[in-house]
Amino acid sequence: MRISLSKFFQWRFNILLYLTFGWNIAKKYIFLFGRLYFFLNRREKRCIKDAISEVIGYGDQEVNKRVIIKKILDGILSHYYEKLFIAFEETKQATKFLKNNIISDDLIVLYRNLLKGNGVIIVTGHYGAIEYIPTLLAVNNFTISMIAKFKTEQLRKKVFSQAKKYNIRLIDADNTGNVIRTAIKELNENRILVTECDEIEEWRPSGKEKTSFLGKKTCLDRTINVIQKRTGAEVVFAIIHRYSLSKYKLIMFAYEDMSRMLSNFSPSSVGEAVLKFLEQFIYYHPEQWYQWEKYTEIETITTSGLKVEIPRSFPLLKPAFVKIS
Repeated sequence: MRISLSKFFQWRFNILLYLTFGWNIAKKYIFLFGRLYFFLNRREKRCIKDAISEVIGYGDQEVNKRVIIKKILDGILSHYYEKLFIAFEETKQATKFLKNNIISDDLIVLYRNLLKGNGVIIVTGHYGAIEYIPTLLAVNNFTISMIAKFKTEQLRKKVFSQAKKYNIRLIDADNTGNVIRTAIKELNENRILVTECDEIEEWRPSGKEKTSFLGKKTCLDRTINVIQKRTGAEVVFAIIHRYSLSKYKLIMFAYEDMSRMLSNFSPSSVGEAVLKFLEQFIYYHPEQWYQWEKYTEIETITTSGLKVEIPRSFPLLKPAFVKIS
């Protein structure tokens, strides 16, 4: 049975290597074995290529195809590095790194919404340095709760241990009886709940609300809508864009701003608004999203699906976001 890349990087021997020789060596090790993995596992690489081709195409130049795929694979490996760094680095050093290497001016958005007293649902996606979001907020003195799943028991124990050091409350999706009820309880304490809108295999499809995501017409996940309606919590979209493994930017938008900027799409609910907002970032920067292998798991509700034109001229990201050349 073929072991996944994620589990391989979490082997005890590899963790010991990172902690013994430092994160610069860990970075080189992860990228070396990661590239070897994708070279040997061509089916997985082909799955990613096919998804990219279907969603955004490559244009007419073969070189453009190679550049995009390389950036996406490097983005996936960067994510593994960040996950291990935040799970195993000492609290003092991790705090220093996050505060010095992430531009966090948009935290003002969170401050303003938290003052309303209803709690805040931070909705993010598998984009950029997602692993840094809860810890970054915690070291800036926000009270954080987060829904999480773990691929290995070792990582689960370590992350719970680290979360305790940062005063982050983790909601283990696999071992919590009623995740939604627990999430509602956290928000009722005026805490910040961090969750994802693109956890495709965990979606709870709505029987009524339809949407499109990356060119596929599908049923909308109802989880965020249910939690928001039952609590009246504010909703804030957040991602950390990765310029490099030493330079990042936190990007946040309140729901009111999302609704205004998505007026051409007229989202039917909070859940659809955050998903469509994330979609725009993925279209502009596909290398930052690392769920391409799961693209085929998006369930279509028609046999042919719905092809959505990419709004190249749509001004959504330009005022607040510097595109990477």
